[in-house]
Parts: sequence; structure tokens; C-alpha cells
Amino acid sequence: MNNIKSLLPVAGERSHLELIHPTRSVFIHTSEVVFIQADVNYVRIFTKSGKQYVQAKTLKSYEALLKKTPFIRTHKSYLVNFEYFADYTITEEGTFVHLVNGKKLPVSKRRRQFVKKSLEYRQIA
Repeated sequence: MNNIKSLLPVAGERSHLELIHPTRSVFIHTSEVVFIQADVNYVRIFTKSGKQYVQAKTLKSYEALLKKTPFIRTHKSYLVNFEYFADYTITEEGTFVHLVNGKKLPVSKRRRQFVKKSLEYRQIA
């Protein structure tokens, strides 16, 4: 599991992702990516501008690729850019992280404590 220190910018961190399309490649800055959602052996990459990109890679491969960036695995299906966290809630339906763009994404029970501590740490820093 990630540790809180890993959320801080690190020299040499990955700054762009190459998104491969049938006829071309697109490079997007990692700061433009709000979250990545797993879809079996594909992922959907959601950007700040509202665009979605589908890639034939697993979420696990993106988690490894973005290891030294502010991305947090909040759920088996979500990798979220910590810079877009607004807050989180615990309800009868489960735990959710709320993003600055209004999206509400689930947090697994297993990852709940880490997400909570990460948000608390960000408020202190």
C-alpha cells in the first residue's frame, strides 16, 4: 500500500502518459488525469477537461507506472489523483471520496484508513 510520503512530489517523477490509439499516440500530463477506472483488462482515463481515453492496459500496470506520483489506489477499480480530492464520507452505503469536479468514487474498506490519513496529512501540510 502507498505511504503518505509518496504523495509529495518527487524529483524525476513521471510527468506524462502516452495514450495509444490505432492511428496515433497522445501524450497527456499526469496532472491532467483526474482518475483511472478499471474495466476488466482495459482502463478508462478521465481527464480534467472531461475527455475519456480507453487503453488496453490493466489498472495494476498504471498503478506501477504512476508509483511516484500523487495517485492513490482507493478501490480495486479506481486509481485517483490525490490533487483532485475534496473530501470523503462514510455512509451506510459505504465510504466515498469526493473529487473537486463533483464525482463521487468508492473507497474499499481495506483502503479507507489510508485515504483518511492521506487527507488529514494534506490538511496539515
